[in-house]
Amino acid sequence: MFYRMIILLGLLSLLACEEAKHTADQNAKKLDVNLMGNWEYMGFGKAISISDTLVEGYHIATTGNVPTSKNSAKYFHDYYTIDTLSNDTILLKDGVKTFKLFRTNKNFEQQVNKELANDPQYNFDILWNTFNEQYCYFKERNIDWDAIYKKYEPQVNPDTKPLELFLIFEKMLGEINDSHISIDVPDDLEKEYNAQSKKTDLEENNEDNGKLVKSLRNLILEKHVDQFKSFNKGSINYGKINEDIGYIEIQNMVAMAYYNIPDSLSNDEFWDQWWSNLNKAKNYHDDVRIGTQFMMNSIINDLGNVKACIIDLRFNGGGFDDASFEILNHFASNKIDVCTKKVRLGKGFTEKQVLSLYPSKKVFDGKLYILTSHQTASAAEVLVLGSKKIPNSTIIGSTTEGVFSDILDKKLPNGWTYGLSNMIYESMESISYENIGITPDYIINYPTVSKDFYKYLLEDLKNGDDAIEKVINKMEK
Repeated sequence: MFYRMIILLGLLSLLACEEAKHTADQNAKKLDVNLMGNWEYMGFGKAISISDTLVEGYHIATTGNVPTSKNSAKYFHDYYTIDTLSNDTILLKDGVKTFKLFRTNKNFEQQVNKELANDPQYNFDILWNTFNEQYCYFKERNIDWDAIYKKYEPQVNPDTKPLELFLIFEKMLGEINDSHISIDVPDDLEKEYNAQSKKTDLEENNEDNGKLVKSLRNLILEKHVDQFKSFNKGSINYGKINEDIGYIEIQNMVAMAYYNIPDSLSNDEFWDQWWSNLNKAKNYHDDVRIGTQFMMNSIINDLGNVKACIIDLRFNGGGFDDASFEILNHFASNKIDVCTKKVRLGKGFTEKQVLSLYPSKKVFDGKLYILTSHQTASAAEVLVLGSKKIPNSTIIGSTTEGVFSDILDKKLPNGWTYGLSNMIYESMESISYENIGITPDYIINYPTVSKDFYKYLLEDLKNGDDAIEKVINKMEK
């Protein structure tokens, strides 16, 4: 189903904060700036209003504004690191992300049209216009967004039912063919959708693919890795292929916070505790960074004096960039600028932000091999991009998916949430790999369709994994 819930959006919705009496003025004294007032993000189509006890969030667009959140001032100041550039300009730091905000006299609440909150045509206009002002890959994906409007707008009228509107949105956004685009609807509407469509081919494929991936990961470990160890119920598996080669398989870049929960618990018990800990975190990006650092330090220590290390990202669909950079920090012997990112701003973009690696206390200085497939996406691709700047690194596999942008989460007046790509990642040579993917140094022509790829690997593993065998052969020379 196209609307599938993106994990990052789910994380944001889970991190609601309790109300507390803690004034913005008290926090601002540390910065010598009174933060009370209205602030607009540079890019992102977002804004906040800071009062003595609350920080209210808005999504802003020329069609109208949508209220998104009401958090305590204490939560806001606990969550973000705030750097003051001037009385009218601040930076909010959240993990590896930095947001630039400027003070404004705009009244965000005044541009909220509550009377039309559930009007189908108004919600259509907000959705289309937000993409028109924030999405940044129409050209790369060969999309005429004005033509899309003319195609779908006539299908919406004041009597359009919620399910009908959702189906229109699903088809319209599906034409962009960007896996970082999503739309999430309330449970009752989702049940109505499922009751009408029953089980879609895509849902059946996802279930089958999940079983295949689990089998494949186990087979690779059984065939090539002696006495492997795991973190977070198999989110990371690692061990030695032989005395010279270490192996690290990372399932995703989401489940990287480490809370020392026993792996002996059942799967449900483990993840119930994990989510409970994450929901209590002041800043989940910090938990991901610290957890990744702890796990990677342990892994590098356990691998000992191996001469090469494989990081297998062939099943990794992404997650948090914080995890990707922290992993690569364990292979960087000095500060390395690896890529830039910029956010759509009007008809142009914000200034580029440079993202860099900083050596960890525990650094592996041998050869690095990254295994990729077309399933390698998002934050996993950022790791692949960063690895190109590390000496003695080699990429083996097939071209990655080509979806780099962070997901910009948005909300419609009727309460539905959605996500889109508004950010361009580029190499230090100003190359964007969006919708293209990163081509490996050594190409293995894996099928691009997920199920075909998994079946290919199952057959391949009868004689040994081609990508791993390639590393073994290179190390024997």
